[in-house]
Amino acid sequence: MRKIRLGIADDHPFVLLGVEHIMSRCPDIEIHFKSESIGQLLELLAQIPVDVLVCDYEFEGDPYADGLNLLDRIQRISPATQVLFLSAHSSTYIVSAALSAGAAGFVGKGREGLANLAAAVRTVRAGSVYLPDSLATKMQSTVRRTGETDASRNALSEKEATVVRMICNGMSIGAIAERLKRSPKTVSNQKNAGMKKLGVRNDVELVAIMREFCS
Repeated sequence: MRKIRLGIADDHPFVLLGVEHIMSRCPDIEIHFKSESIGQLLELLAQIPVDVLVCDYEFEGDPYADGLNLLDRIQRISPATQVLFLSAHSSTYIVSAALSAGAAGFVGKGREGLANLAAAVRTVRAGSVYLPDSLATKMQSTVRRTGETDASRNALSEKEATVVRMICNGMSIGAIAERLKRSPKTVSNQKNAGMKKLGVRNDVELVAIMREFCS
């Protein structure tokens, strides 16, 4: 049986070395490349096809470093590659949005997650989604709360909803203010009010939850 062709990408050298060490001990898995940056990763993917990519969800120093944007770029270059994200902490909204966008699973960067990494790689290579038990339980709880969150989304004012949509389309506060002919401070306040009603903490979670509801 052919070995699983694996790529590894993480901007933390120690994590990269740890994953490489774990995977190199698996006789059915063959590491084809490792990368410390998104630019290098995308170049390698275009040249070296892999079955599974174990990839950090967020890279520092990249203007489009969130996993959802990165996943889109990976899929354009190598649509057959299964992407297994590594993440120290991810909200259930981000995980749900990433899975809906085509991610194959999530693995924590802690000891337990890395201990199960080989099993996760084999699972996604076989065509299944991999989530650790703790995250799967959180996802189930989130599904039960969907009605409450949907009600929060409906509670957005028309102006807040407009600002939130424009933020999710990649527009800056300044660009939105100019487009809507409002002050940047007003737009910022409406954005923050919308985020509070949706229960999200930052732009990444905001985009993730809106993509989930619009899918």
